[in-house]
Amino acid sequence: MAIKLIIHHLGRLSRATVRGGDTQSKKFINSLLLNNFIITTERENYLELRRRAYLLQDDWPMRVSIYRNGSEFQIDYYLCIPWGWIAGLTFLTWVALPFAGFQNAELAFVLALLVATLAVYKQKFDCRPNARFWQERTRQRWNETMERLLREAFDRP
Repeated sequence: MAIKLIIHHLGRLSRATVRGGDTQSKKFINSLLLNNFIITTERENYLELRRRAYLLQDDWPMRVSIYRNGSEFQIDYYLCIPWGWIAGLTFLTWVALPFAGFQNAELAFVLALLVATLAVYKQKFDCRPNARFWQERTRQRWNETMERLLREAFDRP
């Protein structure tokens, strides 16, 4: 029996809606755990998982939130720039850059602050299949992976 899987790419996150039961949700969560996700928050009808960055494999940090309302699951997932990275860049801009000895330190300072501001503004990225520019391949790959994991877990024989 084919499942009714609805995926919307909302710019800052991708949202999948699917119907299922306890068995299907456990199967999906186990498949995420096998893909190096760890559980960060667990409540009665809510579960949040995250995956650390594997930058040498062209993979950025990712978060998945699973909301359950009866037999309907709403799964939000997105790639993100961690706050620690943004804080580290800002700290280095303020502390290390003035002493780095660049000829145009003012220009480097303005560019670094611009990058930090852009990182705060665009901290989350959806996983659309036609992603362009920022993390294009990674976002497309995770779209395929999440869709496959959802279909495998929630498809009823």
